[in-house]
Amino acid sequence: MKMKNHKIKPCEIPVEIRGLCHNYQTGRLITEALCGIDLVIRSRTSVFLTGCSGSGKTTLISLIGCLRSVQHGSLKLFGQEMNGAGQAQLYRMRRLIGFVFQHFNLLDFMTISQNVQQSLRFQPGCSGRKARLMSEEILERVGLGDRIDSYPFEISGGQKQRVAIARALVHGPKLVLADEPTAALDSVTGREIIEMFQKLAKEQNSAVLVVTHNTRILDNADEIFELDDGRLGTAAREHLSLALPPLTDCELDEIVKYTFLRIYRPGQTIICQGGPAEFFYILLKGEVEIMCSRQGSNEKITANLNRRGDFFGETGLMHKDNLYPESVRAAGTQDVEVLVINQDSFQKMIHTSEMTHAIIRDKKIQRMKMINNHIPTS
Repeated sequence: MKMKNHKIKPCEIPVEIRGLCHNYQTGRLITEALCGIDLVIRSRTSVFLTGCSGSGKTTLISLIGCLRSVQHGSLKLFGQEMNGAGQAQLYRMRRLIGFVFQHFNLLDFMTISQNVQQSLRFQPGCSGRKARLMSEEILERVGLGDRIDSYPFEISGGQKQRVAIARALVHGPKLVLADEPTAALDSVTGREIIEMFQKLAKEQNSAVLVVTHNTRILDNADEIFELDDGRLGTAAREHLSLALPPLTDCELDEIVKYTFLRIYRPGQTIICQGGPAEFFYILLKGEVEIMCSRQGSNEKITANLNRRGDFFGETGLMHKDNLYPESVRAAGTQDVEVLVINQDSFQKMIHTSEMTHAIIRDKKIQRMKMINNHIPTS
């Protein structure tokens, strides 16, 4: 049994933020918590937000969750502008959002079914009987159908987080905000919980924003961003770690200083075959086509890369003539975002990390075999 959200229209962009700023004032001291934030979160996507303590993560998630009023800039939820929204409008919007908290926030004197039903108390047209049925259905889906009459103190931490997720999703929100949802869990349980959470959210066509310090679950994200002193940027260190896991913390800290972001429009050339090999590219978003031709043959597509963490450009950088043996262009309909490392930093990286060198070398060999299999000899 599912319940429709109250007065909410389908929206492919549940969250659209432009130029968002937020300050705190203590006496005469003004502290800038957020500065010029631009962020778009689409339906059926999971956006993970990292950053050290005090970087502004809590402030941002509080604004998106309508727990604070917008001061400067634009924050649209489901197409509705929240800058200037009154308390009544903020309250109505909060009913359309699901929240998952780090410390579960369950009431020990209620059964887990009753805890889940709390999310339905203020949903229009939801009777007590309907609320019970809906809570039992969602608890069944998170694997707790046999514990509906249990109390929070009778279940494990992982089960408590499942209850919290059920409570967040029971009313079918199109936006779910999760604040450190795996912080109180061990690594195995945390991964299981986040995967289950994302699966259920996608089934409901929900967008998910996860605030986390847990680097072990970042590979579950569709997009990763980092907040640093109130400014939103590409989580370069995290992307490097996911693409090349053998890199140590010290190596990551050194390499990330020399990385930068590039964006290419669909159809735009990123690498020209035969051109000087200058950069190593790690795909963050979008899709690229790798093409190659030999003398007397037409250009042919030899591979498509569309997974975050896919990399290219390594073949030319590791070949003795330092020329790219293939062309690469942005494919698909959306912009391609890549993390770029220059030649000198790439060479230092593969010479200081033998495991990273091995991974990149193996990819180079695979790609050269692919090119040889696709391109006929003249």
